[in-house]
Amino acid sequence: MSWFDRVRRRFAPNGDRTSAPDLDRAIALFEDGRIDEAEVACAGILANAPADAQALHLLGLAADRRGAHARAADLLQSALTSCPDNGLFHLNLGNALRALGRADDALAHYERAAALDPERFAAWFNLAQHRVDRGEHDAAAAAFRAALALDPHSGAAQLGLAAALVDAARLGGGAAIGFEEARSLLATAWSSSPEPWRARYVLALALSGCARWTEALSHLEALAAAHPDRAEAHEELGNCYNQLGRATDAVRAYREAYRLAPGSLHVLTSVLGTLNAVPDASPQEVFAAHREWASAVAAPLYPHSPRFPNLRKTERRLRVGYVSPDLRRHPVGAMFAPVLERHDPGRVETFCYYNYPRADVMTSRMRGAAHHWRAIVELDDATVADRIRADGIDILVDLVGHTKYTRLPVFARRPAPVQVSWLGYFNTTGLDTMDYFVTDPVSSPPGQERYFVETLVRLPATRFCFEPPEYMPAVGNLPARRDGAVTFGCLNTLLKVNDRVLALWGRILAAVPGARLLLQASALGDPLLQRDFRARAAALGIASERLELRPFAPVEAAARTYHDVDIALDPFPFCGGMTTLDALWMGVPVVTLPQVMIAGRQSASLLSNLGLSELIAADEAAYVEAAVGLARDLDRLARLRADLRERFRASPLADYARFTRDLEDAFGGMWREWLSQ
Repeated sequence: MSWFDRVRRRFAPNGDRTSAPDLDRAIALFEDGRIDEAEVACAGILANAPADAQALHLLGLAADRRGAHARAADLLQSALTSCPDNGLFHLNLGNALRALGRADDALAHYERAAALDPERFAAWFNLAQHRVDRGEHDAAAAAFRAALALDPHSGAAQLGLAAALVDAARLGGGAAIGFEEARSLLATAWSSSPEPWRARYVLALALSGCARWTEALSHLEALAAAHPDRAEAHEELGNCYNQLGRATDAVRAYREAYRLAPGSLHVLTSVLGTLNAVPDASPQEVFAAHREWASAVAAPLYPHSPRFPNLRKTERRLRVGYVSPDLRRHPVGAMFAPVLERHDPGRVETFCYYNYPRADVMTSRMRGAAHHWRAIVELDDATVADRIRADGIDILVDLVGHTKYTRLPVFARRPAPVQVSWLGYFNTTGLDTMDYFVTDPVSSPPGQERYFVETLVRLPATRFCFEPPEYMPAVGNLPARRDGAVTFGCLNTLLKVNDRVLALWGRILAAVPGARLLLQASALGDPLLQRDFRARAAALGIASERLELRPFAPVEAAARTYHDVDIALDPFPFCGGMTTLDALWMGVPVVTLPQVMIAGRQSASLLSNLGLSELIAADEAAYVEAAVGLARDLDRLARLRADLRERFRASPLADYARFTRDLEDAFGGMWREWLSQ
């Protein structure tokens, strides 16, 4: 019995005058692909019974098959008028409306179809797919589950559920446990899926979400090799290399993804951010890459002759706008909130342009401190630029640079007369329309100007301050005296821990008998990666028994790791930022080897402000000497551990009032410079 026949028998309305042989013939013609003849047969039925629901339904399906979705929707609606409780009619009307782009109307009919005919697999499956189209991944997952309950062996439903779970978890709207469920759905089933490429790709995403980076990498490398034209495989391959600490490979994969999909600007942003960690990337190469980004992305947006109605007056309150996705629990938000709260309202009127879909307690704190708050995550760049112009912003400050959720294309449109890069990024933006970069004397020594399109504005002491969060624990006792051996540590991402860094750390351990090295990073939750990392470290002079590898710890608990660390070793060429601040606040001295660019000089700036310049090494030999010297003087280590927090409190790094005045003075100078032009 055909599905048409089953539907006719189940849902035929009372008084249905359809001739069974005529309808059977029309259905047979339709199922045989003889659409023209099926339509003629239906027309004959309707000539005698104009409201015949089955004939109207079949005629609607024929119109839909031809792509005449509007006519199909009209016919199917007429069928429902005669038979309003037919689940199949609602399902097929939903399909026609979906094809017409009438998403809300389609959703209503899909939901009605599932309610009327809950045993129909297609009702739940199509509802789920429509939820996916609408970005409603949690609801899509629920509908896919219902479909799978009816057909547990459906590869399409398994894949749909896994993809919905991954999308929900990646977007932050679903539980992270969804990654594990998606992995279990596809671990052995991907190869038999009706879409094996997509199933394997979703499996790789799920593995990444489970921090099983090594397994994810094997699938992604196979996908990229088998389908070298698929940009998404190369992009995720870059993300995986990034997590595994393979910066050079990550940049190569990102560049290939961008070559295949040049509209994927976020991938090009990933290239720039990762380049800062590539050991052999010269400052000239990094600068050239930023300029290439500007030429490809920003230059077409530059205005020819921008005009600004801003009041051209020197001594007045400036309207300062801050653009960022990180006005939340994030390192940037943590350092920016105290500045926002300390702005002198007589000098500065603040506008915050928030570019993130969710908020938290830190967001509420900053929203309360700002004079004006604008949520822009749903707005396109042109609209945001228009909003900034309408707000009459004098100085527009970017707090994100080339990192995730960047809105640099807004700055390319020059919506404000003065535009500034500060805090969220540590390199040039490459934009001709970005006027200034806020830094400090140690982060940017003389000569660094040639690697920036922006004018460097050096604040007197530091380019940012630090306010310890409320969950930071008390300083612990010196671990070396508890354990009988010195523990060196690094809590930076593995992207920063390259072979040159590991080899230098191996030299330090060789000079300090019994010492060990503690590393903590999210990627180290992968047991296969731990195995491979130990082998890599051993080849570079660090025996496995001297290495302690710890996985991700929540931000509230991560700082407690410093209770087990005597001396922090800073990586290079991309040094620590917030990790260095955390270590110093926890009484742990940091040994650093400054590089040419800011990404490798942040720790040096912090140590200079604390009067610990002896921990800033001039070369690799001095780096080893400084670390070994500390390890051999436990009394000095104990004094530093006891004194560092008070030293920090008395330093410019904790003086937010002074810092904010310095920043406002810098804004005033920028404004006067613009007025003089």
